[in-house]
Amino acid sequence: MRLRYGTNPHQPSTISPVHPDHSPIRLISGEPSYINILDAVGAWQLVQEASTAFDRPAAASFKHVSPAGAALAGPVDAAISTTYGIEPAGGSVTSAYVRARDADPKSSYGDFVAVSHPVDAELGGFLQRLACDGIIAPGYDPNVVGKLAAKKRGTFLVLEADKDFRPPTEEIREIYGLRLTQRRDDLPLTRASLGEPVVGTLTAAAIDDLLLGMIVMRYTQSNSVGYVRDGMAIGIGAGQQSRIDCTSLAGAKADTWWLRRHPDVLADSDRAELKLLERITRQFRHLADSLTPTERQAWLSRLTDVALVSDGAIPFRDNIDEAHRHGVRYIAEPGGSLRSHEVAAACREFGIALTQTGIRLFRH
Repeated sequence: MRLRYGTNPHQPSTISPVHPDHSPIRLISGEPSYINILDAVGAWQLVQEASTAFDRPAAASFKHVSPAGAALAGPVDAAISTTYGIEPAGGSVTSAYVRARDADPKSSYGDFVAVSHPVDAELGGFLQRLACDGIIAPGYDPNVVGKLAAKKRGTFLVLEADKDFRPPTEEIREIYGLRLTQRRDDLPLTRASLGEPVVGTLTAAAIDDLLLGMIVMRYTQSNSVGYVRDGMAIGIGAGQQSRIDCTSLAGAKADTWWLRRHPDVLADSDRAELKLLERITRQFRHLADSLTPTERQAWLSRLTDVALVSDGAIPFRDNIDEAHRHGVRYIAEPGGSLRSHEVAAACREFGIALTQTGIRLFRH
């Protein structure tokens, strides 16, 4: 496999498997860049882990080494059906990806796609209508590869992942004349990882959403906070130095996700003549120009049962105050900060169930 260039076009770059006779990915079409490989490998690990944990297809929409969205296969709601003009079966791999992409369609423009199951004709046809740069999957149905490879004037990247590949235990990074070695982050994440709540109780659905959130945060640039609902990440705040900024950013994205489901917004974008990008653009314009502050707040007050996962300990109660404003009812975080008791007290005040997992999920 040959790389077009490194992180930037002026940086030459190469790639080779750690074990020459066993590569975790195979190039089918296109010429990847350094960042394409980072996105593909990170996204593939996320969807493979999520699919294994839930025994359902999983998908991710990756941009700049973090997920813009991630989801399990499941029902497609009216907003997704209206926006994308698609109504796949609730258990299909297509439903997993469209639910992942709909978390933040603005950020997913030009994304790298990852799905845990082979790409069938339905998903292949759907991807032909989208602006994305490439895909990684464990296989492809006949005739799908040729159609995908023709995207972007033949530059669309198609990679096949070896689903049976087991990575080395140690990871090595060399930078600025230094070699860093650490054990791969292979700690199993299961429902049992959530432990017993320190505040409130967790429903079965909340446990699943929190577990999915932990898996998503494991592959998101730190600091990171994710909002999850019904098997979908609906807001991800990644790569911020301040955790409250992560919480606010992810919350704002969750609000936008919910506002795009407002009946007036859907009615305005449900026009046969509009192309996909025009529909999404029209939705965002309607949010900015047509909904009054009172209408926005009335609709946002109906968003509830949201799960929040933080990759690191929540240091102050301001994160809980912010989460409460975005319909959060369940939180999982490592715990152990100096003010964990204040965080727990804030959760108790708002009726938010809190579990402290003791598991930090930083990624750099």
